[in-house]
Amino acid sequence: MGKSAPSPPPPPDPAATAAAQATANKETAIAQAKLNMIDEYTPYGSSLYTKRGEVEDGIQQYARTTTLDPDQQAIVDKQNAVINALNDVAVSQVGRVGTALDDPFTYEGLVAPGTTEGVRTAADRARQAIGSDFDYAGQPDAPSAAGITGAADIAAGSVGTPFDLGGTAPSTSEIREAANRAEAGMDQPFNYAGLPASFDTAGAQGAVQRATDAYGTPFDYSGAPAAPGGDAAARQQVIDSVYGQYASRLDPKFAGEMQQMETKLANSGIARGTQAFSAAMDDFYRGRNDAYQTAQNAAIQAGGAEQSRLFGLGTSARQNAIAEQNYLRALPGVEQGQLLGYQGQLSGLQGQARADAARERLTERGIPIQEAAELQALRGAEFDASSAARERDVQEQLLRRGIPAQEQAQIQQMKQSAFDAQAAQRDRSIQEALTQRAVPLAEQQQISGMEQNLFGLDQAARQRAIEESAYLRNLPLNETSALMSGNQIMNPQFGAAPQTGIANTDYSGLVSNNYAAQVSAANAQAAAKSANTGAVIGGIATVAAAAF
Repeated sequence: MGKSAPSPPPPPDPAATAAAQATANKETAIAQAKLNMIDEYTPYGSSLYTKRGEVEDGIQQYARTTTLDPDQQAIVDKQNAVINALNDVAVSQVGRVGTALDDPFTYEGLVAPGTTEGVRTAADRARQAIGSDFDYAGQPDAPSAAGITGAADIAAGSVGTPFDLGGTAPSTSEIREAANRAEAGMDQPFNYAGLPASFDTAGAQGAVQRATDAYGTPFDYSGAPAAPGGDAAARQQVIDSVYGQYASRLDPKFAGEMQQMETKLANSGIARGTQAFSAAMDDFYRGRNDAYQTAQNAAIQAGGAEQSRLFGLGTSARQNAIAEQNYLRALPGVEQGQLLGYQGQLSGLQGQARADAARERLTERGIPIQEAAELQALRGAEFDASSAARERDVQEQLLRRGIPAQEQAQIQQMKQSAFDAQAAQRDRSIQEALTQRAVPLAEQQQISGMEQNLFGLDQAARQRAIEESAYLRNLPLNETSALMSGNQIMNPQFGAAPQTGIANTDYSGLVSNNYAAQVSAANAQAAAKSANTGAVIGGIATVAAAAF
């Protein structure tokens, strides 16, 4: 049918795994200990590691020895000597301690403790001072509000009469009549009959048509000079002329200089054909070539400038001819524009005349309205004057009606002031009585405070005497203890050596992970084998069902 499922891997041996892990741990510990044993050398001394004993089970023991610098060792020796001397003095002090402790401790001869008799006496006096009853007998009578109430009643009676304005208020009938007259003047229809006729645009249209006809002719520049081009012949002629002028001066110059150079070299003993002769002549030829090249460049520049000048002259001639044709073509339009301007001015004059006539008609039509408005303003002023007169009468009646109330208010204010004065006088009498009653109590409180202070001073004096006696009794014991507990020797401190850590190898974890991976692979193979077997069995069942 097929291969059997693979068997799982055998588990690792725990004993072998533990032994291997223990070996790795021990080697790590030994290596870490060796790394951390660092010899130290400081200005105060040294600290060294040395081997001690034999190697047992692969482990070497070490001893750490600290040696002080001679100066530091001398300081330690002196401190030991001081401590020994203090201990000897402490031994001699033991007898004094025993003598001091043999005497019993007592409070005889000390300051007597404080008592509370003075405080209690002061409290009794204060209680007697406030034991009497307190009343307002003999004080001024308390003020009443009777006068204030009476003044208010008088003021209320003075305003009991009815209030009457009298007369008649101004009316607006005349103002309404002036508005009606103004409205009647606006009922007359308004038209432009009899005004100058409005202007038309017939003249302007004719001028525009004439300008249009003038622009209808085709426009070209056939009669203008042709556009200029680059005159190569003139340019070359200038170049040849300028270069020839330079060459006419350079040829005889360099011919003479060449003959002088050869003569100078020959007189100097430099024969033709030698390297020195060739080098000197090369310098001469380079200078001559540079001079002729400069002449060639100047000639070319002069030819270009002449060509540019000729091109500019041709361009200016063509532009002038075109400008003249443009002026002739635009002249009819300019003239028609002037005619349109004159026509516009004439139309403007006609419109101004018509507008002036219309404005006069509007002014004539508006005169009745203006007169009615002025009449209405006069009536309004009359109305305002009548209203002001009536308002003044009302204010006078209100003033006459309010005078009694104001007077009663003044009377009431004066009575209120009298009431306040009586109340202030009574309050002051009460405060004086209270102050007189509180004086004995305040005095007794001061006496009580002084008695308490005396009590505290007595207690403090007694406490201080007890503390002084205890101090004298404990002094020998404290001195002996101080001598016995002298300063400790302070050895020089060495800096902490940097510690190096080595991580242990997790051998058992690696073995466990490897075994888990093998088991997982075996399980995956078994699952795949089982799936393949199921697929084969399913296929056989399907074939059998089809055959059936």
